[in-house]
Amino acid sequence: MNKKRIQQIKCLFTLFFVVCASFYATRSYAQNNAVTIRLSGVSMERVMNEIENQTNYLFLSNKDVDINSVVSVDVEARPLSEALAQMVRGTDVVYRFDGKYILLSKADRRPVTVKGVVTDADGAPVIGASVIVKGTTVGASTNTDGSFSLQVPPPAENAVLIVTYLGYEPVDVTVGSRTDFRITLRDSAVAVENVVVTALGIKRQEKALSYNVQQVKSEELTTVKDANFMNSLVGKVAGVQINSGASGPGASARVVMRGEKSIEKGNNVLYVIDGIPMYNHSFGGDGGTYAKQAGSESAADINPEDIENVSVLKGPAATALYGSRAANGAIIITTKSGRTTKGIGVTFSSSVSFEKAGFWPDFQYEYGAGRFGGNPYSFYSVDGVSRNWSSYAFGDKFDGHLTYEWPSLNDDGTYTMMEWRPRNFFAGFFDTGVTWNNNISVSGNNGKGTSVRVSVTDVRNDWIVPNTGYKQQTFSISLSQQINKYIKLDAKVNYYRKDSDNLPMTGYGGSSIMYPLLWNTPNVDAQWFKADYKKWVREGGDLSKSTQHVSANGNNPYYTAYEQLNKLDRDRVFGNLAATINFTEELSLILRCGMDLNNDFRTQQKPKGAKTYINGMYKEQTVFDYEMNNDFLLRYTKKLNDFDLSASFGGNNMMQSYRSNTSLAESLVVDRDYRLSNSVDRPKVTSIRRQKSINSFYGLISASWRNMIFLDVTGRNDWSSTLAPGNNSYFYPSVSGSVILSDLLHIDTPMVNFLKVRASWANVGNDTSPYQLLNYYNNSSFTGGFNMPTNKANYNLKPENVESWEFGVEGRFFDSRLTFDVAFYNATTTNQIISVPVDITTGVYNTIVNAGEINNRGWEVSARIQPVRNKNIRWDMNFTWSRNRNKVVELAPNLDSWTIATGPRGEIRAVPGGSLGDLYGSGYEKAPKGSYVTADDGSTIDVSGWDIVDSDGYPVLASEFENLGNTQADWKAGWMNSISYKNFRLSFSFSAQWGGQAYSFTNAMLGYQGKIKATLPGRYDGLIHKGVNQNADGTYSINKTVTASIESYYNLRVFNRDNVVNNTFSTSFLKMKDIRLEYSLPKKIAAKTKVLQGASIAFFATNLFCWTNWPQFDPEIATMNGSEITKGFETAAFPMTRTYGVNLKLQF
Repeated sequence: MNKKRIQQIKCLFTLFFVVCASFYATRSYAQNNAVTIRLSGVSMERVMNEIENQTNYLFLSNKDVDINSVVSVDVEARPLSEALAQMVRGTDVVYRFDGKYILLSKADRRPVTVKGVVTDADGAPVIGASVIVKGTTVGASTNTDGSFSLQVPPPAENAVLIVTYLGYEPVDVTVGSRTDFRITLRDSAVAVENVVVTALGIKRQEKALSYNVQQVKSEELTTVKDANFMNSLVGKVAGVQINSGASGPGASARVVMRGEKSIEKGNNVLYVIDGIPMYNHSFGGDGGTYAKQAGSESAADINPEDIENVSVLKGPAATALYGSRAANGAIIITTKSGRTTKGIGVTFSSSVSFEKAGFWPDFQYEYGAGRFGGNPYSFYSVDGVSRNWSSYAFGDKFDGHLTYEWPSLNDDGTYTMMEWRPRNFFAGFFDTGVTWNNNISVSGNNGKGTSVRVSVTDVRNDWIVPNTGYKQQTFSISLSQQINKYIKLDAKVNYYRKDSDNLPMTGYGGSSIMYPLLWNTPNVDAQWFKADYKKWVREGGDLSKSTQHVSANGNNPYYTAYEQLNKLDRDRVFGNLAATINFTEELSLILRCGMDLNNDFRTQQKPKGAKTYINGMYKEQTVFDYEMNNDFLLRYTKKLNDFDLSASFGGNNMMQSYRSNTSLAESLVVDRDYRLSNSVDRPKVTSIRRQKSINSFYGLISASWRNMIFLDVTGRNDWSSTLAPGNNSYFYPSVSGSVILSDLLHIDTPMVNFLKVRASWANVGNDTSPYQLLNYYNNSSFTGGFNMPTNKANYNLKPENVESWEFGVEGRFFDSRLTFDVAFYNATTTNQIISVPVDITTGVYNTIVNAGEINNRGWEVSARIQPVRNKNIRWDMNFTWSRNRNKVVELAPNLDSWTIATGPRGEIRAVPGGSLGDLYGSGYEKAPKGSYVTADDGSTIDVSGWDIVDSDGYPVLASEFENLGNTQADWKAGWMNSISYKNFRLSFSFSAQWGGQAYSFTNAMLGYQGKIKATLPGRYDGLIHKGVNQNADGTYSINKTVTASIESYYNLRVFNRDNVVNNTFSTSFLKMKDIRLEYSLPKKIAAKTKVLQGASIAFFATNLFCWTNWPQFDPEIATMNGSEITKGFETAAFPMTRTYGVNLKLQF
C-alpha cells in the first residue's frame, strides 16, 4: 500500500473520530448544556422556540401533540433536560433526543411496573427506604433485601423516582425507558434544607423564615423515656426555661420562653397539636399549709412515642397568627402519620427504667436526738432512767454507748438497750422506682392514597415513695385518605387514660410525705416506721410512738403513704379532622375541626387519727373541661418571573368551657368508710364554672425574590368574650424579612456555605380571664349562702400589649460542619392587667386596671459542630446558650411595689427598676453605712453592713425585707453530643445555668433542728458570731460574746425560717442530663431474618452528676402554688433522682 493511500486512510479515520466525537458531544450537550428560561403560563411552542434560540437543537413533533398547551418553566443555568422535564410536566407529552433533534410525542397511557434494589455505599441493602413517584402518592418501601416494586402512572417516561432514607442524601432517578434500577444512597455529608412546621401548620423551608424556629425531632424526645416529655426540651432549645415542681412521678413542669412578660396574667406558652391549639391548663390539689397535690401543664399528657417533631416558635412574629394565646410563644407538635409508601410496618419498643433518689442534703451523723443541755436520750423511762426524747438533733454525740431506743420495747414487755449510733433516718424510707414502658405501632399504606397508623402505649410506674405511682395507657390513630386529585382528608384521634391509687402530696404539711422525714432524727432508722405501721395494720391501736419522732403535727410516713391517699382517674381525648382541597396547583383550602376534652376525678382520703384531720376526711373533685376549635385557611401561591408570592387568609372560632365540683366531708362517722354519705355534717360543696370564646380572622402575605430575599406580612384580629364591646376587638400586625447573603453576594466557597440575616417586628395583644368585667357574688361554704366580692371589677379593661422586635444571623461554614444561629430580641409589655389596692372603705381590697410596663431583652445562640465526619465515625455537637434581662419599667400610678407570689417565707415582688422574679426577704439587722469601731490598737475599722449581735451573742433578726437577687438565671446553656461508629451510637447531654437565687425551706428546717453539717460548729463550746454590739450611746463595738446556747443560736437565728437571707442560695449548676449507648443490628443481618427491618438495644441513664452549691436536692426547683409553679422557692421538695434503663426496639 503506497504512502498516498495510507495518508487517505488516516484522513478518513481522523474524520470518522471527529464526527463520532461531535455526535457524542452533541448528545452530552443535550443532557448537560445549561439554559436559562423563566416563562410562566405560556404556550409550549413559546418554550420550544426559546430552547431553539439558546441551543443548536430543533423540535420535531407528531400531529397529535398540542404545542399550544399552557406550561411554565423556571430554570437558571440548569441542564437542558431539566427545562424539558418542566415543559412537559403535567401533560401527556414525552420527549427524546435523536441527533440534533428533540422529538415530541404522545405518552403511552398505560402504567409501567418498575422494580429495583436500594443499597448503601458498601452494597448493604437499605431496609425501609422510601421510593415515591414525584408529584404523586404512588410509592413503596424497600424490603429486607432492599428491593422494591411499584407501578408508575403514565406517562412513565417522564416520571421521576424520589428515593429517601434518614441519614442519606435523597436521590432522584428519571424512569425513561428503564424498568429495572439499582440505586445507591450516599451518607448525608451536609445539612439539607430543613422543612419546619410554622404557625397554622404551614410547612416552610427553614431558609425562608424571617424569625427564629427550632425543631426537636422524635428521637430526641424519647432518648430516656421521661414521663413528662417537656423535660426532654431542657438545654435543647435556646431561650426556653422549664420550671419543675419536683412534685412526684411525672414531675410538674411549666415552660417559659424569653422571660416572664406579664405580672399577673399567666405566662404559659400555647401548645398546638397538628395545627389545632390545645387547652393548656394546670391543675393541682390542695393539701394544707405549703402542701400541694401534683399538677402540671396539660401538655404533659401527650405521649412522646406519638410525636414526629416539635417546633418551638419563640418570637411574637413567629406566633402572631395565633393571636393572644401565643403572646408568650408556641410549641407546635406534629404527631406521627401513616407511612407514605405502600406496605405495612410494625414497630415495637419496650423499656424498663429504675429510679433512685440520688442527691441528699449534707446531713450530720455526729449527734443524735435531744436538746442542748438536756438529760441523756432515752425513749422510755426504765430502771430509773428518765424518758427524754426529741425531734431535734442537738443531743448526745454518737459514741456507741447503750440506750433505750424506740424498738427497745419487746413483745413481752421487757426492754433491750440498743447502740447509740447514726442510722439511715432519711434515705432509708425511699424505694427504687420502676417504670415499664411498652409501645407497639402499626403503619400502613395501600399505595392508592390511603395511609393509617395505630399506636398503643402502656406505662406502669412504681415511684420511689412507697405505694405511689400510676398506670397510663395511650391509644392513637391517624388516618389519611386521598379522595381524588383535589381532595384529601386527614383525621387524628388520641385517647389518654391515667390512673393512680396514690399521687403523693408535695411540700411541707401534715399531708406531705416529706414532713415526717424532715422531723426524723439521725438515730432513728426509717424502717422502724414501716415496722410500726405493719404492727398497727395487724393489731390496730394508734401510731403514737412513731409520730413522737416527727413532731406533734406529723404522721408515720408509711401511714401517710398507705392510708392518706390521693387518687386520680383521668380520661382525655384530643384530635382533629382536616380536609385539604386543591382547586388548582396554586389555590388550596384547608378546613379543620379540633377537640380537646378532659375529665378528671380526684379523691383524697384520710382515716381517723390523721394529724391534719383527726376525725377523718374524704374529698371528691370532678374537673371537666374542653376546647373546640374550628378554622379554615385559604392559600394562593403564584410565581411571577423572579418572584414567588403566597397569600393566606383564614379564620378561627375557639370555645372553652371549664367545670369543677368539689365535695368535702370534714369528719367521718365510720372510720375508713370513704363516701360523702358517711360525713358527720352536710358535705361542703363548691363549684366553679367558666367559659370563654374567641373569634378571629387572620392573613399572611409572603414574597420572595429569586429565593434569596424574603418578606412576610401578617395580620390577625381577635374578638374576645372576656372583654367588653369596644375593647374586645384587637389587631396584631407583624412584619419580618430575611436575606440570604451567600446567594445575593454569590458567596460559595468551601469555607462559607450559607449566610443569612433576618429581622422581625410584631405587636401582639393578650386578653384577660373570664368574668373580670362585672362584680359577682362568690360561693359560700354555707349552703345557699354567698360572699361579697373582694375585688372591684373593671368593665373598661383593655387587652395587654406586647411589642417586640428581633434581629438574627444564621450561617453554615466548612462544608456545613459548623452552623450557628444568633438572635437578639427586645419585647415590651404594656397595659398590664393587674390588681391594685384601693381604700378599704370602698368595701373591696383591690381593683383591676390596665397599667404597668415590662421589658424583656436578650440573646440566644445555637450552634452545631461536626468535629469528625467520615465513613465510619460521625460526631455531632449541638450548643445552646441564652440570656434574658427583665425589667419592671413601671407599675400602676402610686403603686411602688407589687407582690407576685408568696412562698413559705419571703416574697417575689415587682418593683419599678427591678425585675419580675426579684426575691425579697429578711435577714439580720445591719450596722448602717458610715459605722466605725476603734480597734485595740487605736485604728478605725469600717463595720458598715456588719451583723448586729445582742448580749447573748446572737445576731438580731431584721423585720424589713431586702432584695436578695433575681430568681431567674443570668444565662442558661446546653451541650448535646451524638457519636456514631458503625452500628454503635453514643449520645449524652449537659445542661447548665449561672445565677438565680432561691429560698430553701428544707435547708431552714434541717438547720433549725440541727441535722445538717452547717450546725456542727460551736458544739458545744459555743462560738463568736462575727458582728458588732450596739452600745447604749449608739456607737458600736466588735462582738466578743460567746453564744449562750448553740441550739438557740441555730434554730432561733441562723436557721430561723424567717431568716430568708441565710437560707437563700445560688441555683447555678452543671448537670449531666442524660447519656445513652445504642447498638443497631447491621442491615445485612436483619435482611437475612426475612422478618426484621431493624433492631436496636440501648442503655440509658439520667442525672449522673450535678455540680452546684445549692444545698438541697435539685437546683432546677420551683414550688407548687395552687395550680401554678412558682420559681424561687423550694418547699420540702422530693429528692432529685437518677434513672438507669434499657430499651429494646424492633421493626418489622
